[in-house]
Amino acid sequence: VILFLGCRSIQADYGDFAGNWLVDFGQTELKLSENEINSLRLHIYNVQPKDSAQDYSFLIYSQDQTRAAALVSVEKEEFDASGSWQGSVNVTGIRFGYSSLKVDLKAGDNSRETYPTSLKVSVLRARVIDERVTTYVSAALALLMFLNLGTVLDLHRMATIVCRPVGPVVGVVSRFVVMPGLGFGLGRALWPTGNWPLQLALFYTALAPSGGLANVCTVFCKGNLNLSVATTTINSLLALAFLPIWIMVLGRLLYEDDDLAVPFGQLSGGAAALIACVAIGVILRLCLPRTTRFIFRFLKPLSVVLSLCLVGLTVGLNWFVFEEFTWQVLVAAVCLPIAGYLATYLVAKLLCRSATDALTLGIETSVLNMTMPIVLLQSSQLEQPQMDLVLVVPIAASLFSLALFVLFYIVRRCLGWNVRQDDDGFDHKKLMAETENED
Repeated sequence: VILFLGCRSIQADYGDFAGNWLVDFGQTELKLSENEINSLRLHIYNVQPKDSAQDYSFLIYSQDQTRAAALVSVEKEEFDASGSWQGSVNVTGIRFGYSSLKVDLKAGDNSRETYPTSLKVSVLRARVIDERVTTYVSAALALLMFLNLGTVLDLHRMATIVCRPVGPVVGVVSRFVVMPGLGFGLGRALWPTGNWPLQLALFYTALAPSGGLANVCTVFCKGNLNLSVATTTINSLLALAFLPIWIMVLGRLLYEDDDLAVPFGQLSGGAAALIACVAIGVILRLCLPRTTRFIFRFLKPLSVVLSLCLVGLTVGLNWFVFEEFTWQVLVAAVCLPIAGYLATYLVAKLLCRSATDALTLGIETSVLNMTMPIVLLQSSQLEQPQMDLVLVVPIAASLFSLALFVLFYIVRRCLGWNVRQDDDGFDHKKLMAETENED
């Protein structure tokens, strides 16, 4: 019916046929859950046709029938002598998101006019899992990953990295300068007007420090694991300083949200837990070498299992976001990690870093964090269902960054490039041999 009206009817200006007729929706916004039916009391009045003999009807409908369903036709005969009608309109929630309830007047000459004000309709998800479940379980899996990686760190090389922190400085600049700039530019280009929450989601995705997945990817590509873990740790600590700066400069000034905040408690707790798990892993290697030998032997399989659990948990609990997948999200999810890798690799080589270090820093920047952007978005006080609508950005970007790495790894293996290039590269067999010698 709506399509028919849009294609066959002649759009007229409001007030041309029946004067300044009015609609009272009884409220400023209608909120309902998926599969919920809400009966709305509607009042159309002050209808004064200029030609009283001409037929007319009113159509009450939802602008987006895929979000909320509503369609009621009110004929001329249902209005009283004063041009007033009151009745109920059933609105059914279909899928989480936004729609609006509109009222059109259709005249007998096939012209129609639309009431200038509509009622905002917000459809919420019916089944909601507490976000804290996802956050805490994901954090636990990530910490197990860091504990696992801590057992294979070389303290001598870690000390060298800390004393001459050129590599970590490149990682910091890439994470807190290059990536936010890329995220901001991509967001403005893909969603130029009226979609600041999606821009904010992409910006947070670019800004969030990488997690344990980047360290695992470094292991598989025979990168510098010590540099990778050091950079992850330093970025997690510096996030407590850089996140507030970026949020105050860009978040509040450009994203029209005065409620943006930094979850200092969660960030500081996560950074402290990361350092503690890495330290425990190092202590286990020094004090219990026979116990850690088991971890060495199954390092890659265990890392894969933990990574799959982390990704599977986040995606499984947020599967609904893929209904909001668009070409803009696809472009952002592909371009952000690729541009981040290329820019970081170039900066590292310009600063005369080795191929292993450049590869490591590129992976560290391009493999995106999935959990922290969600935590940052939750702290922005976005209302539902807006929060659910923008989750597709960090989840899709993280998944595509991981998929791009898998493709990169397969190409390296097929071409014979996935080899240890220098002494800093990770070598599982050499690590096992050193452990045997220690015993």
